[in-house]
Amino acid sequence: MTINKLLQYVQDAYAALTELSMIIVDHDGNPVTKVSNITELAELVLFVAKKGSLSFFCPREPAVDGWQRPVVVPVGHLGVKSIIAPVVVDGKAEYWIWAGAFVEEETKWLICEQPLSDAREWASAIEQANALPAWAVEAKLGEIEKMAAICGELICSERRKQKYNEYGQLLKAAVTDRSALNGVDKLLHQLRKMDERLDMALYIGKHRQGWLVTATSGEKAGQLYGKAVDELFPPLSSPEMSRYPAYFQDAALDPRFSFLVRHGIRPKAMVVYPAMYEEKLEGWVIVGSETASSLPDTIKPLGAVLVQHWHLLAKCETANMKMNRHFMRLAMLMEIGRAMRVVQKEEEIVRMMAEFAIELAYGDFVCAIWCGDGKAVTVHEGEISAKMLSCYRDDVLRRYSRGIAQSAKSHVPTLRQVGDKTVMEVPFFSRDGHFGVLAVHLKETDEAKEAEVYMTALVSVGMMMMNSAAQAKDGQTANVQMLSEQLTAREMDVLELLVQGCSNREISERLFISVHTVKNHITNIFQKIGVNDRSQLIALVYQLSHRRQRH
Repeated sequence: MTINKLLQYVQDAYAALTELSMIIVDHDGNPVTKVSNITELAELVLFVAKKGSLSFFCPREPAVDGWQRPVVVPVGHLGVKSIIAPVVVDGKAEYWIWAGAFVEEETKWLICEQPLSDAREWASAIEQANALPAWAVEAKLGEIEKMAAICGELICSERRKQKYNEYGQLLKAAVTDRSALNGVDKLLHQLRKMDERLDMALYIGKHRQGWLVTATSGEKAGQLYGKAVDELFPPLSSPEMSRYPAYFQDAALDPRFSFLVRHGIRPKAMVVYPAMYEEKLEGWVIVGSETASSLPDTIKPLGAVLVQHWHLLAKCETANMKMNRHFMRLAMLMEIGRAMRVVQKEEEIVRMMAEFAIELAYGDFVCAIWCGDGKAVTVHEGEISAKMLSCYRDDVLRRYSRGIAQSAKSHVPTLRQVGDKTVMEVPFFSRDGHFGVLAVHLKETDEAKEAEVYMTALVSVGMMMMNSAAQAKDGQTANVQMLSEQLTAREMDVLELLVQGCSNREISERLFISVHTVKNHITNIFQKIGVNDRSQLIALVYQLSHRRQRH
């Protein structure tokens, strides 16, 4: 039901109770209801008599003076009176009740004796109108005052209901539509929808430089973007505010909020919401108004729900991105391992480690130093000066010049300073006495734990491939013998023809077996040797310099 219908019902009831004609108008004199219980005299006043201005319904002087009670005023004709009562909503007269018209008992005889030269209908209407004694007028003033209070409460209640509906829609949109709070800028926009008087919103996040304004909403608030917040700012200087929303009245008069005042923002009312995750404070959201002296109490819990919901969505989105990134990097690590297996050269494996490490994008550069056989090879990727690279190389050689094997074998990643940069250094050691160091620049030390996991895995894969290559060189003859032991005589025949480049049909014709049998032999050979296709098999056989002798 609309507020106009509610007011109409109240007006009809009180018009019947007071036996007066009634109408309710807004602050500009526009009717909100239809006339109730219209009398002949009221019709003349409302529809015939000339009205000089809108103050006929809503007198400006009492409104300016803050007057809030019904009053008897002359209207339409000499001696004719009406009652005007303000309907006060939130301390302001927003509607007016007009009730009349009537004549007072004490003055009716005087009115009737006056010559009425303007119209006969006025004389007839005044003659027939009930003359109200003073006590009756006072009683009607009291009834209309009650009516005005009821109308004011109805309007406030209906507006609260509408506001709650808006809040509900706001929460519904936040829960059902992920895009509604997709990003801090959208969060600030949604928070300002809680009340049309909110003209500023900020997000203050924690960074290495301190607490910075990282997002804004509102014309004046934009100039705060990127600014560092004073330590006296209440959310920072008051630990008790770190867990719950806080409301501030007349914040512009509080020296602790000088950060805002210095930039031309003077909020009269302000609410601060903490952004918490696992009992850890990660940021602040602030909304405020330079025009509203106070804000509804519901803004605190509603805003807190929106902020926390946004924060959890952001965490979920970050976790999802990290998971996808981990899957991608694990796939890359598997591919780099396969590539290292094919290369089998130590220096190339070290170079591939550096190339993979720079792809992880932890920082600006990656440096790998590989030492052995009296020489040191330096490989780098990314942006690093020649001077910094040379200094770091000399530092590594100096630190690992003693106890190389023991130091490198420990595989303990450490954070070190290289000039003004922080790097994660991971040592590694090959079984032939060679050693190396992989250093990755970290822009954010918060990523050290993740970087340590990937760098350790990368180094482990690289070392495994180096050791595998060394074993292959030392045990080439043994590997040839191993092939002969693993494969049957017929499989060895098939293997030799495969190496010569024969097709399945050619092999079947030469060995006098079916193509299906040839396929089975090839499958068994792949499984026993550990290859996936013919090209890998041929490369392996040639690498082992295998030539089978016919008996």
